[in-house]
Amino acid sequence: MWRTRITFCTTMLIFACLFSSCVVQIKAGPPSPGTPIPARTITPGNRPSASSACVDIPPSPNYLTSIGREQDAVAAINNARQQEHLPPLHLPGNFYTLPPTQQQFIILNAERTDRGLHALQMDANLAQMAQAYSKQMVDLNFFSHTSPISGTFEDRVKSNPAIHGHFTVAENLAGNPFPGAGAMYEYMYRDTVEACGHRHNILLPQLTLVGIGLTVGSKYGTISVQEFLSSTPDNPYTGGTPDTVPPHIAIQKSLQVSSLLCQAMATDNVGVVRITWFVDSIGNNGHVGSSFTLDLRSLSSGQHTILAYAVDGSQNYGMAQVRVTV
Repeated sequence: MWRTRITFCTTMLIFACLFSSCVVQIKAGPPSPGTPIPARTITPGNRPSASSACVDIPPSPNYLTSIGREQDAVAAINNARQQEHLPPLHLPGNFYTLPPTQQQFIILNAERTDRGLHALQMDANLAQMAQAYSKQMVDLNFFSHTSPISGTFEDRVKSNPAIHGHFTVAENLAGNPFPGAGAMYEYMYRDTVEACGHRHNILLPQLTLVGIGLTVGSKYGTISVQEFLSSTPDNPYTGGTPDTVPPHIAIQKSLQVSSLLCQAMATDNVGVVRITWFVDSIGNNGHVGSSFTLDLRSLSSGQHTILAYAVDGSQNYGMAQVRVTV
């Protein structure tokens, strides 16, 4: 069946919050005979909007500068919903005692169902992938749909056999000190810098499943991830048992004249999908592969650290390091 892949990724910074959205859609249809099938990149200028207009609604109360509670973020959401002629959120009595990931899930489905869309189901496999990716971002100090150790969003989707090949997969990222209602406010009501890309993902009609993960840390307080999916009829999503076991990796090294040869010995309960090497720090001399040859003449005098990261399809990772003195 013919498929055209549509992708977009952008990033925005608002006050003490950081957000980014990405979507990969696969659409079926007959190609013209003999015509190449191009990939189309959706930019802020041509991205489909999640509603008839994409506008920012300043939070009232401003949950980031007031007392700073999830209750303030919920009040701001209700104020914004009133401006869109929607009723206040109907939340369970124990809402403020729930984990932030569950708070996001409740508000996300309220935003969908109050606009006539079906509710999403929480999927454990997607939630584990979201959790592991949020941990990567906090541990390795980055915020992006592209990971220094596991590649682009599309790379990550392709590396997970339970997810790859389905009709639509999308991802929202948030860095927010109030990761429940605060993150959902920014996704839904203050997103014009991304042309409402987060909102578009949340309100995408064909989506059926979501997984949400969260890791405490980073200069934003927390980083959370939403992973979305819908099945294609010819390749239905069947889920699977969440994989929480990180790969184990060790490094064997040998010195040959002016070169250091390193070989990764990596194992995983499911399978390692990527090994990435760095010298001294993440991003420095990055190399992907099971082996790595380093020209020692390129290094300054002193001690250096060779880092190797092994990642599995669920975005769990393991790390090993060896030191070399030049």
